[in-house]
Amino acid sequence: MVGLLCAGAPFALARPALGQTLPFAQVPEPVPADNAPVAGDEPAKETERLSAELTQQRAELASLREEFQHKLAEERAAREAAEARAQANARAEVEAALKAEPRLARLSWLTVSGFVQADLNVNQTSQDQLNTSTGAPLNDNRFLIRRARLGAFVDQKYLAGVVELDANTVNGPQVRPMDVEATVKWPGGSVPLVALTAGLFKIPFGWEVTERDRDRIFTERSTFVRALFPGEYDLGMRLAGGWRFVRYALAVQNGEPIGEKTFPLLDPNQGKDITGRIGIVSQVSERVAIQAGFSGLTGKGFHKGAPPTKPTLTWVDLNENGQYNSGELIPSPGTSGQPSQNFSRYAVGADALISVRYLKNSGTTVYAEFARANNLDRWFLIADPYGPLGRDLREWGYYLAAVQDLGRHFRLGLRYDYYNPDLDSTDRQAAVTVPSSQAISTFSAAAALVGQTGGISGRLVAEYDWVSDHQGRNASGIPADLKNNTFTLRAEVAF
Repeated sequence: MVGLLCAGAPFALARPALGQTLPFAQVPEPVPADNAPVAGDEPAKETERLSAELTQQRAELASLREEFQHKLAEERAAREAAEARAQANARAEVEAALKAEPRLARLSWLTVSGFVQADLNVNQTSQDQLNTSTGAPLNDNRFLIRRARLGAFVDQKYLAGVVELDANTVNGPQVRPMDVEATVKWPGGSVPLVALTAGLFKIPFGWEVTERDRDRIFTERSTFVRALFPGEYDLGMRLAGGWRFVRYALAVQNGEPIGEKTFPLLDPNQGKDITGRIGIVSQVSERVAIQAGFSGLTGKGFHKGAPPTKPTLTWVDLNENGQYNSGELIPSPGTSGQPSQNFSRYAVGADALISVRYLKNSGTTVYAEFARANNLDRWFLIADPYGPLGRDLREWGYYLAAVQDLGRHFRLGLRYDYYNPDLDSTDRQAAVTVPSSQAISTFSAAAALVGQTGGISGRLVAEYDWVSDHQGRNASGIPADLKNNTFTLRAEVAF
C-alpha cells in the first residue's frame, strides 16, 4: 500500500501484483419488457402492414373502376337512344317533306354554285367619244360586271349535267347561257374512262381555254387565246375521258364561239370544227405535280357574200350652193352578186405546267402555252382570205406565266404574252411596200388578297398590264406603239 498526498487529500491505490491485471467492472444485462419487439421481427411486420394497405387500395380502385364503367355504359346507352330518336325524327320529317313536295328528292343530287366578278377598269385609250361606225362608247374608264355566273350541277355514276347562266354589263346588260351540258359516262378513277357530252361546252384546246375563270389570278386570258377562241364556249358534241395519268378530249363543234364578232353561237355553213387535245396529269410526288398536252383544230370558216347592186347616179353639191353644177354627178355602176364562200382554217398548240408546294400554304406554279394557226382569228383581226386583204392570215401566239402563293391569303402572278395576227403583214410607206408588224405583247402583274369563310370564298385582285401594240400610228402615219396600258381592280365572291 502506497500513500499519496494530492491537494491535501490522501488517496490510496491498490497496486496489483506482478503479472496480474485489474478486473473490468461487471455490468448486469437488462431484463427485456413483455411488449418490447424483438429486433429480428420488425421488417417482416412492416412488410405485412404495407401489403395489407396495398390490398385494400386495390380493392377500392376495383370498386371505383366498376362504378365508373357502369356509369359510362349508362351514359352511352342514353346517348345512343337519344341519337336514335333524333335520327328517327329527322327521317320522319324528311319523309313527310318528300311526300308533300316530291321535287326535294332531287336536292341530294344537285350542287349549286356561282361567282361574281365586279371590275373597275382604267385604260389609256379611253375617250369621251363614240365609235362613228358602231355608236359604242369609246370610254373604258368605268365600273362593270365582268361575270356573274349561277350554275346547277348533277353528277351521278353514269350521268352528269350542267346548266350555267352568265350575266354581265361588258356591252350593256345581258343574260345568256354559258355552260349547258348533258353527259353519259362510264366511270373510271378520278375521271371517267369515257364520257360523251352534248351541248354548249368549252373548246378542248390548250390550258387557258379550259381553265376556270374563278381559278385564274389574271383578270383575263392572254391575247392570242382570246383572239383564236373568243368566249371559249361553243355548241357541239365531245368525247373525253382518261386512264391513269392520260387525258384526252375530241370535240365536233359549230366553229362559232359565244364571244366571236360575226356569228356567235350560230352556224352559217355545214362545215364543223374538229378540236382535240391529248395530255398527261401526274402527281410526281407529294409536293410536285405536272401536266402537259398537245392540241389541234381543223375546220371551215365562212365568208359572207354580197347581193347584186343596181347602177346609181349620185349628185354631190361640191360648192354647196344648192344648185346643180357641172361635175357634181357621180355615176356608180351596178355590181353582180358575190356568193358566200367557205375557207379552211387550222391550229396546232402545246402547253405545259409544273406546280411545286414547298410549304403547307406556299408554292409556285409555272406554265406556258403556244399556238400556230391559219385563218382562225375570230376576235382581234378577223381572218377572211376573201375579204379586203384577199389572202390567208397566219397567226402565232404564246405566253409564259408564274403564280406564287404566299401563305393562305396572298397570291402574286406574272405573265408575258405575245400575239401576231398576221405574220405576212406589210405596209406602204413613201409609196413603197415594206414588211410591218401587227403584233401585240402584254406584260401583266397581278396581286390577289384571298379569303374564305364557310363555303364562301373571296378575292380582291389588282392587275396592271403594260401593252406594246403596233396598231397605232404617229403623226406622220408611220406604225407606232398604241398607248393602251390598263389597270383593273376586281372584287370577286364565289360559293
